[in-house]
Amino acid sequence: MERTLFIGESESQDFKESLNHRRSSQYSGDYELTLESLSDVPGIGNKVKETLIEHFGSEALALKVIHDSRVDLIAAVPGIGSRQAVNLVKGAFEKEFGASSNMLLRSQDIRKIYESSLDIIRGYANTTYAKDKLFLYYPLPPEKISVILERQKYFADALEMARGLSSDQREKLKTLLSQVRGLYRRVQPRRLEGRVVITNDDKVFDTLIKEGVDRWCPVYVLSEGESGADYAQGYDLVLYISPLGIYDESIDMLDNVEILGKDWCLEDILPEKTVSFYARNYRVIDAACQIVEIFNQIPSNESVSTFTSGLDFDQLTKVGEILKNLDENGDLAQRIDADLDRYRNAVKSFPTALAETEAWLNEEITTRISKSQVTLGGQQIISILQSADMEGADGNALRSMLPAEIVETFTTTIQEAEDKLVQMLSLTVREADWVTGIISEEISLPVKMETMQINNLEDRLRRIFADKQFRLIKKFANDLDQLKGVVMQAVQTILEFDLFLAVGLFSVDYSLHTPDISGEYAGVGVQSATNLFLTESYLKGKHSVVEPIDYAIGKTPFQPAGTNGENCAILSGANSGGKTTTIQTLAQIVTLAQSGFPVPAEKAFLPVFEELYFFYKSRGMVSAGAFETTLKQFADIVVSSKAKLALFDEVEAITEPGSAANVIAGLIEILQSDPKTSTVICSHLAREIKDVTDAPIRVDGIEAKGLDENLDLIVDRTPKFGVLARSTPELIVERLSKLAKSPKKEVYGKILDNLSKVRTR
Repeated sequence: MERTLFIGESESQDFKESLNHRRSSQYSGDYELTLESLSDVPGIGNKVKETLIEHFGSEALALKVIHDSRVDLIAAVPGIGSRQAVNLVKGAFEKEFGASSNMLLRSQDIRKIYESSLDIIRGYANTTYAKDKLFLYYPLPPEKISVILERQKYFADALEMARGLSSDQREKLKTLLSQVRGLYRRVQPRRLEGRVVITNDDKVFDTLIKEGVDRWCPVYVLSEGESGADYAQGYDLVLYISPLGIYDESIDMLDNVEILGKDWCLEDILPEKTVSFYARNYRVIDAACQIVEIFNQIPSNESVSTFTSGLDFDQLTKVGEILKNLDENGDLAQRIDADLDRYRNAVKSFPTALAETEAWLNEEITTRISKSQVTLGGQQIISILQSADMEGADGNALRSMLPAEIVETFTTTIQEAEDKLVQMLSLTVREADWVTGIISEEISLPVKMETMQINNLEDRLRRIFADKQFRLIKKFANDLDQLKGVVMQAVQTILEFDLFLAVGLFSVDYSLHTPDISGEYAGVGVQSATNLFLTESYLKGKHSVVEPIDYAIGKTPFQPAGTNGENCAILSGANSGGKTTTIQTLAQIVTLAQSGFPVPAEKAFLPVFEELYFFYKSRGMVSAGAFETTLKQFADIVVSSKAKLALFDEVEAITEPGSAANVIAGLIEILQSDPKTSTVICSHLAREIKDVTDAPIRVDGIEAKGLDENLDLIVDRTPKFGVLARSTPELIVERLSKLAKSPKKEVYGKILDNLSKVRTR
């Protein structure tokens, strides 16, 4: 899809004003413009720099666009795609803001979890602008807690607003927002048939060429002694610019000339340029005007009011009313002016109407004369008329030679033909005289049509239509030109609203709540928490309702029975019981919370961590080299003095089973000694790890409680604190034992006894 934007000198001020209408504090945090050159922006080399300056007109304006996070405008630059635009804006934002996404998201797996969570939110955005701008939201460090809390309030308002929307309002907003995009400001010139601009001033001519008027219609400058009428011939509308008010008298003889003096402006001669801006963005602006009407109906709060304050409802209503007079091509719509429609149809139908009238006239005269009862046979008269026409006989002489009845037939039929033409062209009674003389009064068959009178009538109709159309378009263009700033601000406001709405609807559908973030906390506590990825599958109808869980690690206001503020825990449990899902849910909650978003938990307590880690289990035992790399990565974690959350999923797969418990125990012994670090390790080696370390480790368990009536596993998804989970193998063997018959039943029974002995030890 084409995405272009052009900033001309005449548009730059409006453009700058539209950029000044920002709400950066709510969206991405306040920060000062510290970049002095485009070269300071990560990812901008000399080639991209030159492209941006050429496109926006100056380096300062290009920097302003990047600083204001206008991903849509950067993506509109030729040669720069959407993804590169996101990277440029994000790079500049991170550099100026003093915080990058990788500062906190320290492992590849934690980045994947956050990106997947963000993708769910982006799925609720209807505009490319909102989808792209959401990339600027990522977990922030402790020094940005004020920004996090500000975002929290903002998105809490989004949730409140979205919760109050009806299903019809949601659907209507989705439909309309899907039609909104950044405004295309480059107007595509189109040839205006029948118009010419003439001037007797060289400077005016240079200005006209510089403004590109010649790409819309012919532009001429008169040399000394030249006549303006010579250039004006054959045009429906002539615009003559004479700054000194001096022009040749031949111009006065033309009835299709408008003379402009020293106060002329581009809109006076080319209102279509303003109208074309609206035509090219017709659907966007029309949708924006309709969205504005919905704003009067949606629930309001402090953040919603920041959007309404950026919308001039009265002026936008006026824009909507004016747009009804135009079509998507920038032409005047039908049925807005009866006379305009009448002349438009007359011009369009003139050749057909004339041809049909002439054909009817000749056929009707032939028929009437053929039926004539005069002494001279009708067919003989027709032959005389036709031969006379071929031989160039004088039609007036024939008039005196033919019977009066035949002459009368000609006269009355010609009059009827003229009346017929008047009717076909929808001319008024006063205008009926315009067709007089088009049909020659000479007696001939076929009748003679007067070419000059035909051309004069067609020219008259075209000139009247051109004049009426020009004056009406000019009126609309003058109004629309004054409203352009209002429209630009409204569209930008609505693009920002789409991001606000996306987070709100996401929060409603996924039952999100605002977390409690405080520097007094040293850990994570969540109540009735759900996993976003499971909820996404549920909403798509792939499985049953997601079971919420509670969990706590470290010191927070949520200290359930079985916990004592331990900052390190081993999560044991049944296969497919939810161990990975539990720590994945913690990762989702913490990354969303530190980005300022609501979280999938009724209550969530956490500090602002400086580093976040997550490691998925390896698929099979890793090689010696990979084991060494993994250990180095673990060492980086444990030696870091920063407040961090570290989540590990069955890391025992990194080495041989006999050594894994010792490796994990050594890792835990260091991590648990740092009160600013919170660690949860999913492992099947909980018992073995406790056996080889004296560190105070809490073991939690997601337990398979037994078998249901169908002998399927019953799993309590919420971990039990301080309890080693009953193993899945024991229950599987129990199920097989109950289903089997001898002698297999005895085999399963023996295995079950051994498993039970191990568990009791």
